[in-house]
Amino acid sequence: MANDAGVKTDFTILDRVLKMFGGAPYVKIGILGSSTSRKIKANKREVATNAAIGFKNEFGSVSEHIPARSFLQMPIKLKFNEYMAKSEKLNKAAFEKALKEGTLFKFMALMGINGEKCVLDAFATRGFGKWKPNSPKTVALKGSDSPLIDTGEMRKSITSSVENVKKK
Repeated sequence: MANDAGVKTDFTILDRVLKMFGGAPYVKIGILGSSTSRKIKANKREVATNAAIGFKNEFGSVSEHIPARSFLQMPIKLKFNEYMAKSEKLNKAAFEKALKEGTLFKFMALMGINGEKCVLDAFATRGFGKWKPNSPKTVALKGSDSPLIDTGEMRKSITSSVENVKKK
């Protein structure tokens, strides 16, 4: 296809990808599916799953005095490109090979696993040094000063999946 400036654009590979997936593929990283199943009791009633706890920590809760500590968006925005650059299985040549061989789903699944590692490393480094520390009250209650780590259940629930947006 040529535009008014005479620049030609070839969408052959993109068309092949969209046909392969039946839509535009994307990777989801977070607390997905059955990994949200944990429930905790607060004030003698079940109130939270891993997903709910994650939401409160990702965005904060004014009413519960929980500061925002982004464990998903911030690590991906801050470090994901570095993690991709370090991976021999996720470089440009590997992407082009996946397109040619029709293994883009596998390539994107590896991207998801790489994203999971990035997120998990945020837990190990206090959000790459960006998370606010726990309050003295929280440290006393849980016996640790590690933000977002108490039982480890939320951290263990981080996963990824490759999905696609269907053409309408």
